[in-house]
Formats: sequence, structure tokens, C-alpha cells
Amino acid sequence: MEIKTKRLRLVPLDAAQMELFCLGQEKLDDAMKLAESKTVRDEHLDEAYAQMHEACAQNPKTYFWYTNWQIILKEENRSIGSLCFMGEPDADGNTELGYGIDEPYRGKGYASEAVKAVSEWALAKGAYRVSAQTQADNDASKRVLEKCGFKPAGEGEEGLLFELERPASANIAIFMCLGLSVGLCFGLCFDNMALGMCFGVAIGTALGAALDAQDRKKRENRKK
Repeated sequence: MEIKTKRLRLVPLDAAQMELFCLGQEKLDDAMKLAESKTVRDEHLDEAYAQMHEACAQNPKTYFWYTNWQIILKEENRSIGSLCFMGEPDADGNTELGYGIDEPYRGKGYASEAVKAVSEWALAKGAYRVSAQTQADNDASKRVLEKCGFKPAGEGEEGLLFELERPASANIAIFMCLGLSVGLCFGLCFDNMALGMCFGVAIGTALGAALDAQDRKKRENRKK
């Protein structure tokens, strides 16, 4: 799978690709038929990459929450950075995001484009909140997060903490519309449009109210 934006392709590496990545960026570039990356490999991250590879192998169906995502510039077909989640959303729906752009490509909005796209993907996939941390003196990173809608949330273990929360839901309205559609089908099938519409609206309203209640509970718990 991959996420496409206007200028980028965001590709989560599966276990086999992650194994190649652990051996070196050039190995991965060759396998993915990418132009040679200008990434300067940080040897201090090798242990983290090995842990990502192990997590991918252990979670083949949800590897994208554990792996390294390559940020590929479409125009050059070249990896210009990477990002990763720190695991699947926890019981409260929280997940953390890390990201980085290679120095030659900084200051061109690529980080914002990537972070925005992958954060929206995470929220759509069931995450309730995406967090990220940055050093207090890293103004560029703070601007990226603020541009993507993240809000300051105090101090984390590794720096300033920012969070992006899923917008307040409109589940009732959405499911009422769905219910009307279902009701219309029932009405046509049983030749009783009025009964079918009432049935559909009732079910849609109930489902929407239940999901809204869950959202409200999470928000209230967060405030506490």
C-alpha cells in the first residue's frame, strides 16, 4: 500500500523491504527501483530499524503501524526522508508519529505534506489522536506540526509534545443519511415506503448517537 499526495508517495515498508533497509538505503533503492537516495545514514538508528523489522515480521497484517515509511519525491523517484508510527493506536486510540526530511530537501513543504497526509490516514484508520514530539529549539519542526493542525500539549519524554485529535464527529447526521438509504431499500422491497424510512432513520440515529457518545467520553477523559 502507499499514500499519494500532490508531490509525494508515502510507502510503508513490509518485512522484506525493511530487512533490505536495515542492510542499507542503497539496497532498498535498488529493490524499489528508486534513484539513489541522498540520505546520510545515522548509525545510531540501526538498532531502532532492527526493532522495526522484527515488529513488522510479528505483525504482518498491521505492519504499517510499526515500520519505516519512505517519503518518495515523485518528480525524482527518490527517497527524500522517512516517517514512522510508534505502534498501533493504544486502548484510548493514541499513536505517536516521527518524521524527518533529508537536508537537501528541507524548507520546501515536503514534511508538512507528508505529515498531513499520513496523520489523516491514521485518524481514518481508527486512531483517535496522533501525537509528535520535537525539540524546543527546532522551530522548523514546530511549524510543520502547527501547519498540519497539531496543538501544543505540554512536555513529552523527548521534547515538546504536540497532538492532533480527530475532529468532533457528526456521526448522527452521517448515519441518518445512511439509514434513509437503507430504509428506502426496505420500503421498495416490502412495498411500504413509510415503514421502511422510519426503520432506517431509527437505526441510523441509534448508531450515530452511540458513536458520538464514545467520542464524547474520550474527550471528557482527555480533559481530566
